[in-house]
Amino acid sequence: MNKPPRYLVSDQFDLGMLASLAADITLTELSLDDVCQRIEDAEREHELGLHGGWAAAVTNKAAVTLVLNAPILLVARRVKTDYGVIFKWVQVEVIN
Repeated sequence: MNKPPRYLVSDQFDLGMLASLAADITLTELSLDDVCQRIEDAEREHELGLHGGWAAAVTNKAAVTLVLNAPILLVARRVKTDYGVIFKWVQVEVIN
């Protein structure tokens, strides 16, 4: 049986997605190390059959949804700094 992934890694997130949301969300800023750890944990949990692991949803806006019981989003956003362009990561999770 194919289980849905626990996490979706994406670069797609638009605050407009929140307009039709009927539940609450949590937004958590993450470091790259945090993201890597979540992916490693998801792979290990997938091997145990707990869920479908993680999936890449980069540039696939259709895969990114904000609904209850959907995968947790790990979103990368490009940010211009004095040191050049870097990626900032945020975890987006729909909660009751």
